[in-house]
Amino acid sequence: MNEKAVKMKIRKECDKDSYTYTKIRENIWQIHEDDGVCCTLVQGDQLAVLVDTGYGKRNLRAFVEEHVKTPYLVINSHGHPDHIGGNQQFDAVYAAAADWDVIRYFEESEERSYILKEIKVGEEISLGNLHIQLVSLAGHTRGSIGLLVQEEKLLIAGDALNEGLWLFNFGSLSMRQLYETIEQTVQLPFETYLCGHSVEEYPRQKIYAHLQNIRKLEQGKPDTLYQETTIGFETYRSVYEGPEGRSEIVFTEDKIPSTAWKTEGAVIIHA
Repeated sequence: MNEKAVKMKIRKECDKDSYTYTKIRENIWQIHEDDGVCCTLVQGDQLAVLVDTGYGKRNLRAFVEEHVKTPYLVINSHGHPDHIGGNQQFDAVYAAAADWDVIRYFEESEERSYILKEIKVGEEISLGNLHIQLVSLAGHTRGSIGLLVQEEKLLIAGDALNEGLWLFNFGSLSMRQLYETIEQTVQLPFETYLCGHSVEEYPRQKIYAHLQNIRKLEQGKPDTLYQETTIGFETYRSVYEGPEGRSEIVFTEDKIPSTAWKTEGAVIIHA
């Protein structure tokens, strides 16, 4: 083995060992990526699924193949750069076609080294002893999807239901479309959910905090409204905290067509 190959082998071993993870279930892990990002690994007895690939700064593929003893699929919950950065490490990645342009927009390399394959809302993936249903979580991006692990009554939601939910940047939908998506989501048969920036398993009830936040915002009566700059965008952040839990929705002005939310007496704090 030449010197270059030895160095690559050493880096691969170090990278795969640099990951830590939190066990949500014995067979469901939140893998800790860079800057608070999480990838989710679901292991069935015949097939595994990796949800998202993080920033791609380390060798996620080596880590997965060290721990997964079955074939596996790689699925993007949505197309933002902190969830697709490691796509290039894999042979094929699945995503909803509605987010393919988002993936292309944020990919760093002009030449794609992997095959991007379509996965459709409503499809069911059998992992053997576990079954996953693909559901639409459109809002954060138009093609955001969730993976409902039916036997565990657990929804893997990517960034679509984050406590701090961003509704701006390329591919995001309107506040009203987000509201309609969340209303549909609460009808699904799950008890808890995971997000792409936390290792915490949230109770289903917490999603209602987002609905309440949006209602109050559209009525021009948000609990707290900040005006600030977020990754170069001029944004507002509506904060709600109630019995359901906490919700923060960060959005650009164009996401709410009506100006009522600013003219009904809402106090805007300039951060």
